[in-house]
Amino acid sequence: MSIDAVAHIREETERSVAALTSVDPEQSVPTCPDWTADDLLWHLAEVHEFWAAILESGATAEEQVMAIEEGKDARPAERDALLARRASATEALLSQLVARADDEPAWFWYSAVQGVGITRRMQTHEATIHRVDAELTAGRSVTPIPRQIAADGLAHVLEVMWPAGFEWIPDWAETRPVAVVEIAPEGGTARMLEISRWSGTRPRDGKEFDAPVGRLLSEGQAPGDLPRARAAGTAQALDLWAWGREQALAHLEGEEQRVAVQGDSAGIAQLASLIAEGHD
Repeated sequence: MSIDAVAHIREETERSVAALTSVDPEQSVPTCPDWTADDLLWHLAEVHEFWAAILESGATAEEQVMAIEEGKDARPAERDALLARRASATEALLSQLVARADDEPAWFWYSAVQGVGITRRMQTHEATIHRVDAELTAGRSVTPIPRQIAADGLAHVLEVMWPAGFEWIPDWAETRPVAVVEIAPEGGTARMLEISRWSGTRPRDGKEFDAPVGRLLSEGQAPGDLPRARAAGTAQALDLWAWGREQALAHLEGEEQRVAVQGDSAGIAQLASLIAEGHD
């Protein structure tokens, strides 16, 4: 990316903190209804702390990652201590990102993409989306997302967030394609997304599962005879929508935006199911 990730992460995180500290610690986060304002503050802190530790340690294996997880300190009970922990965590992450090149080895949770670069990209977009969460929590207008970042945020969902779900499908499950969706950003290149569903009965307890996953069709790959849909809008609208933050579109500074979804009813339903999975 030609994005200044360090500056962007810092700016977005400062906006998040300013918004969250303007409301009661127990204020609900509209886009993450199980979270309070202080839960979101803690999420910012622990995410930055975790990835700073991954980069600093040079972790590349699951065993190293587990050791980092097991060694982390508990969440502070008081807001002042939580804020101090968050500030320290953010500085630690940014220091590591400044010191390291994108091609340096580093563990990431999607096996297809490893290295410092994917952590830089992920944290850029996580900071952006959680800033949106924070502004909505505080009842503020949502600050527009720069077009380059919005376009890359959408690409990150299509290339990383959704396809990673295939790695987490259990061995006992069956997977079947159920729809193909054209994702069409204004002024950008349309991409074809195949939605599948994995389902089955977990052997250990008999629990039934049925969940959507999605990944891009490769160039030249035929979509097959599946229900079709199309989602179109600005890069910003599609970015927020794909991250499960469509409600933010009604609160953007300036003109309200929307994602136009058309197509077969079955294709639209499968797309809605995938979007409803959300991303924390």
